Amino acid sequence: MYKIAKIIAIILGVVGLILWVLIARADSDVVAQSGSSANNVVGLMLTLGVWTTIIVAIATLLFSLVGLASEPAKLKKALLSVGVFAVVALISYLLATSDGFDFDKMADKGISVSTGTVKLVDAGLWTFYILAVLAVLAMVLGSFKKQ
Repeated sequence: MYKIAKIIAIILGVVGLILWVLIARADSDVVAQSGSSANNVVGLMLTLGVWTTIIVAIATLLFSLVGLASEPAKLKKALLSVGVFAVVALISYLLATSDGFDFDKMADKGISVSTGTVKLVDAGLWTFYILAVLAVLAMVLGSFKKQ
């Protein structure tokens, strides 16, 4: 798996280098013009960047999952962490409301917002607050355990 990832990384690096050379050789006025061949190269470079990011994210996820699957103790801890996060997210969603939100004020600004969106944003804030408190508590309790 590592060899495949390394080969893909080399191929993407070579393609990126070729595209960079093509952009560097182009006149800056040509690059600024829409529809020029240099813009096509810039578009290819951006597409390469997007695909590289996607490939790296997938490879990272796969390597992490393979690493977790190889050690049951780590897998158990990871699943426990995901479960705790899911419980915190569920509690946050149950605490979230859209009360007190001025929909008319947002509509006056040309922003269309639904009650579901406001509730999800409020749930995200609740999740952040709960996790922040848990993190501070973990640090405080950890410092007491060391003493």
